[in-house]
Amino acid sequence: MSPEWEESVRLWVKRDDLIHPVISGNKARKLSLELSQWNIEQPSHVASMGGNRSNFLHALSFVCFSYSIPFTAFIRGHEPQDYGPTLTDMVSWNTNLQFINKAAFRNLREEPGATGLVPEDAIWIPEGGSSVSALEGVIQSVFELDKEPDYIFVPVGTGCTALGIALGILEKQWKSKVIGVVVLKGAEDIESSLLSLVKESGRDWPGNLVLEHRFCDKGFGKLSRDVINDLSYFESLWSVKFEPVYSAKMCNAFRAYCREGLMANKQVILWHTGGLQGNR
Repeated sequence: MSPEWEESVRLWVKRDDLIHPVISGNKARKLSLELSQWNIEQPSHVASMGGNRSNFLHALSFVCFSYSIPFTAFIRGHEPQDYGPTLTDMVSWNTNLQFINKAAFRNLREEPGATGLVPEDAIWIPEGGSSVSALEGVIQSVFELDKEPDYIFVPVGTGCTALGIALGILEKQWKSKVIGVVVLKGAEDIESSLLSLVKESGRDWPGNLVLEHRFCDKGFGKLSRDVINDLSYFESLWSVKFEPVYSAKMCNAFRAYCREGLMANKQVILWHTGGLQGNR
């Protein structure tokens, strides 16, 4: 039985976590066009960047290993004594891990070619896979939907996935609103980076996208006991496995919108972006 706050909502979960055991969720969407190209002509080297628990780096590492492509991953911060499951997997997949300080990481994010860090023979994939190619892959995924919802909720890291879904909705000429639930605290600059990405893609900013900043809790990867409890609650409620960094905050936003009376008699999709390997 649904809780009282959800009674008048027709709810679906878009299970992109089921795409692949390792390359799941929005990672698969972002890499789909790259992989199509690699099936024709493989790069000699790939490089990217992220945190030491990055689901995107984890997926990209597996892909490069599967294609026998050398992969260099620049990791923010000092080298940890305990690598943890994500980095351990990446090492087992022959990834060249390079740990860099925050200043170098920031420079790499802003202008990778000018840092001298990226190998000359490597193609560069931005942090979180946020690129025009990734955006196109996400847009294509929207065409799997066969019913027009009133709202789509999706978690936001770099924001590429939420932007792609919103643009895909417009291409389908639907009127659905996309609620991008930002998981990083103090990340108001996401709007400007997404504006640059949408311009690079040759498109206009989608008016159907709302970036929701109220549910970041203590910030990215900083999980309070409340978030952990909420995660268990939603998993038992819908019998779907989620992860706490992104999905739990998306679910909290949906619940709050219900309690605010905004979801009454609406059709809603929660877009599961995978990342369950991070639960380890």
